[in-house]
Amino acid sequence: MKIEGSTFVVTGGTGGIGGATAKMLVGLGASVALFDVVPPETGDKFASEVEASGSGKAKALYHKVDITDSDAVRDAVARVVDTLGNLKGVVHCAGVAIKRPWTNDVAESIPNFKKMLDINVTGTFIVNAHIADAINKPLNHPDGTDKHGPFWTTDEERGVIVNFASAAANPYARVLSYGPGKTAVIGITKAMSDFLGPSGIRVCSISPSIVVSAMTANFSPYFSNDLKQHATFPRVPLTADQVTPTIKYIIENVALNGIDIPVDGGWRLVSAKPGNGGGADPRELAPGLE
Repeated sequence: MKIEGSTFVVTGGTGGIGGATAKMLVGLGASVALFDVVPPETGDKFASEVEASGSGKAKALYHKVDITDSDAVRDAVARVVDTLGNLKGVVHCAGVAIKRPWTNDVAESIPNFKKMLDINVTGTFIVNAHIADAINKPLNHPDGTDKHGPFWTTDEERGVIVNFASAAANPYARVLSYGPGKTAVIGITKAMSDFLGPSGIRVCSISPSIVVSAMTANFSPYFSNDLKQHATFPRVPLTADQVTPTIKYIIENVALNGIDIPVDGGWRLVSAKPGNGGGADPRELAPGLE
């Protein structure tokens, strides 16, 4: 997919990875629509900064959108098509990681599990669905109504969707709720790639390790220590700019479809246990049980 001259939606567009992605795409000549839940004045200011970082041809617009609201996502995507045109895909970065104090009780995670399932999993399906339908609308509904046109296929590359899973998609003990949700994101990615393949839309996902962002700002030394012990290289948290080249690679490489790409420095997640000498479980150093 050619980036220059295309339009992409970036969800979580004012966040760490989302913001870096938006600046990368604008710098390469794409227009971007930033979907997030920050106040409009905050989002508009950031969109202006993103646009100013480009060559002057590409545009950046902010839309306050709750990705769990299907109607809101559909309407926002329609506005993007009307205002920026040439919609070619989405980089779906929006998500949450909710923590609770560490205890041995499992049921205490149920409320967080439900909320993360709604945002991280259902939100991914909603965003993927409405982006794909907007790209396919002229062919799915050729008479401009809700009536479905005949089934069609194409060999033309028409769009690309990049989802974000996580290194925690191979769950271990600390991610009781968050990890399984990110496993589901990989499942959605594979299912969407199969369903959308006939219409020329590719779908891939990225699984980063710990990325420095507002969401990880209060993380404890637990993660740094775990990276030092169980990553290969680099054994430190990543910056967003170390993730965006993989997004560019997926968008531009037509041969990539239905895969999840780890960007994790070879981090191998394990369930930390007390040392041979006993003592506290190292997981208690984590900022919370996700």
